[in-house]
Amino acid sequence: MPSQPSDRLLRIIVAAGESGSFSAAAQRLGIGQPAVSHAVASVEEWLGTKVFERSHSGVRATPEGAELIGRLTASFAELDRSMSAARTHADARPVTLSVSTSLATYWLAPRLPEFKLAHPEVELRVITTDSDAAVGRDGADLWIPLGPYDDPQLDSVDFRVEELVPVAAPRLAAGIDPTRGPAGLLGHPLLHLEERYTPRYDWTRWFAHFEVQTPAELSGVRSNDYSLILHAALGGNGLALGWRHIVGALLADGSLVEVGPAVSTGSVFPLLTRADRCLPPGAEALHTWLIQTS
Repeated sequence: MPSQPSDRLLRIIVAAGESGSFSAAAQRLGIGQPAVSHAVASVEEWLGTKVFERSHSGVRATPEGAELIGRLTASFAELDRSMSAARTHADARPVTLSVSTSLATYWLAPRLPEFKLAHPEVELRVITTDSDAAVGRDGADLWIPLGPYDDPQLDSVDFRVEELVPVAAPRLAAGIDPTRGPAGLLGHPLLHLEERYTPRYDWTRWFAHFEVQTPAELSGVRSNDYSLILHAALGGNGLALGWRHIVGALLADGSLVEVGPAVSTGSVFPLLTRADRCLPPGAEALHTWLIQTS
């Protein structure tokens, strides 16, 4: 016995019944007439009875066919209403973005009015975290992790290339001799970002990039919260390594100044979404905006 007809075949049956001809049904559905004839033949074979009477003027449903088409029409109408309601509910729910605290504070927050102006219909929910442990598993729609992230269940596009530059508050920067180059920063207080699970680019690697010899352990204040590192830098308490996309606005308004050469690591901060589902319109709008916003 042939398998039960699919939803697609049954919808073709309904279109043929409503159109009164296979040609008109094919045109309405954007398929070829042979596909309509095949669908009708398949359904009739499975039912063991005729659904349509053929004539030169078109087709007419048999009594059994008319009853079937009536039931299918009502069923599909209810199904379509349910799907539409579910989609409306999904579109209306907040779009959730998961980012680090520092990215949310220093990059996202100043730009949010621009997004809301362009997309007033989108309700945005921002989750801040300083760990990648929940990426892909916390119910968010989009994630910007702390660095490169590989998960086959997530689609990835480049958000920003990693570039770091030493920064300091203007009053602290005024005491740095630029003629001494990178080595000249060793005599100043340094602010260190420490992470327990995923080591980040640090001062030791920055000095090594410029072939500057350093002690086995550099002194200075340490924290695992990058927002606190930047807060300390803004307060003039030390030099920080600034991720360019995060400190860009602080450099632009003069709150911080560059005190040494930048290093591009070649690594990428990705923007992640789930690979097994399409983004709802609001999340798609946010995804596009994040990629396009400098």
